[in-house]
Amino acid sequence: ISNEQTVSTKQELLRTRKSADMIVVTKSKSCLLGMLFFLIFPLVNAIADSSITTSCSNKSEDEHPAQQCHSYSEKISKNKPKLALFINAANGNINWERVNHLADSSKWKTQELVLDNFGTIMRDDSFTAALENSYHTMKETLEDIQPDILLASSKGIGVIAYLASKNLWVKHPVILFSPIPNPIDGLVDGSSYELEWSDTIDIMRRHRLGPILVVAGSSIDEEMLISQAMQEPSECGEVSRKTGTFENCRDWRHVVVAGDHEWIHLSKNEGVISNLIDYMFLWLEKNNDEK
Repeated sequence: ISNEQTVSTKQELLRTRKSADMIVVTKSKSCLLGMLFFLIFPLVNAIADSSITTSCSNKSEDEHPAQQCHSYSEKISKNKPKLALFINAANGNINWERVNHLADSSKWKTQELVLDNFGTIMRDDSFTAALENSYHTMKETLEDIQPDILLASSKGIGVIAYLASKNLWVKHPVILFSPIPNPIDGLVDGSSYELEWSDTIDIMRRHRLGPILVVAGSSIDEEMLISQAMQEPSECGEVSRKTGTFENCRDWRHVVVAGDHEWIHLSKNEGVISNLIDYMFLWLEKNNDEK
């Protein structure tokens, strides 16, 4: 395949993805399940109807998420539950009640902030206009509930970058589900997809966001638009196949989940989401123990 064909394919995938990303997606009832960690790791059938089953052995804390053994619920102190906040910027439905239930833990919980009219404003005006319309809602919510982790899907990476630029989310952890950057006036140059990625990553690194867990699907479009894009020398550099860590982005890790861009909306992947949040809290605790 020539470079011209590759670029053309990439541009077509990107147009399709961003067009679809302005439409609120309803939850799929597909039975696809399990997660694949950075392609070389085996498929983990981690989800049962009412519980999550995992196999584990003693591993180093520097190893890839798929190799981690103990759950956060076994480690965290007996204080009030930690809070993970999902910012829904017209990203469709996820059953967060089910995600919380599958965690089988009182140690953390998730809440959802739905940004009203975000998709409509983005479609009729711009991504920047949608962000500005939601600014006060996001600011008041963050100040009120003070979450421990932010969760964002697809174009939500731009929401996180915007919050960081406003000093509303700095030096804090993030989980990004299948992130796709978008141009933001005065912050993210939209003249090319490569610039959208480099500017977005630069904002997040300058504001020292972290740890950051980047979760992408295993499909060809996810590989091209996310996994490969992030590994460009000007972005985060290569990912270690052993640990999932990026060459240039300190305290960032990469995970691949079986499926395409809609993996996060599959009901059978609710346990995968729960496991990823559980892993992030364990990661945070280990980081704190090292200080």
